[in-house]
Formats: sequence, structure tokens, C-alpha cells
Amino acid sequence: MAYTQYDTVVANNPEELVAKLAEAIADGWQPYGSPVSITEGFQVLQAVVKGSSNVGGAPGDITSDSITDASDVGKAVLVSVDAAAARAATGSGTSDFSGSYNDLTDKPVIPAAPAEGDAAMLVAGTDLVTRTWTAQMIHDEIARQIAAIPA
Repeated sequence: MAYTQYDTVVANNPEELVAKLAEAIADGWQPYGSPVSITEGFQVLQAVVKGSSNVGGAPGDITSDSITDASDVGKAVLVSVDAAAARAATGSGTSDFSGSYNDLTDKPVIPAAPAEGDAAMLVAGTDLVTRTWTAQMIHDEIARQIAAIPA
């Protein structure tokens, strides 16, 4: 059903408009759009309609089913009663991923850690291969070099 009637309610001030609109609403009219102030005579005008802009709905009723350019998912979000229902409608938060890196597929290859160096390699300082040394080995080598500085 579409709007079947269109009219205007005109008043000399906002208070009078409120009273006249109350009468029109009681008679089955619904405000349409916003009130307009007419500068000549300082009148206030409100458009009113009877009928409905919605198929099968009452005046002013808008339902998710009456939105013709919304997807089923969008409509389901519109009628969701809480955040959990909205997430369920969009499929958010429904993953069964455990969070473990080991559960992933198509993982990048992570290179092996560099080989561990020993004190002799650290002392020589000529190794061209990336190595790891313990903090204790580095400390000991620095202490040895400091001690070897002539006084």
C-alpha cells in the first residue's frame, strides 16, 4: 500500500502546530518530513500523509524486509537483538582457530637459528658465518681484552 492522501497542517506558531498535529494524528494522519517555517505571516507548516510507504506496513513502519537494496546479511544485522547476534549474522567470531601458530597452514619458512659460536671463535673474531654467543662468553672475552691492555 502506498500513501493514499497528502495534506498540510498550517499553524501560526509551534504550539498551535503541536495541537493541530495531535488532532490530525488522531484522525489517522502521520507527519511527513520536517516542519517548515513560512516567513510570510510567520506560519509553520507540516506535511501529513495517510497510507504507508511500506508494502504491507502501517504508516511510519519500516521493517528490514521492506528495505529492497539490503542483503540478507544486512537485514539480519538490522534485527539483531545484541552484539552476539550481529556477530553471528556476519559470521564474525565464529572461527575455530585455536590461536596456535602450529595450527596454521601455508606458513612461511622460518630460517633456522644461527649456529652457536664458541669462545675460540669469539677470540679469533674472523668467522664469516652468523653465529650466536652467550652473554657470558661475550662478557668473558671483553674482560680478557680489557685485562690485556697495557697499563
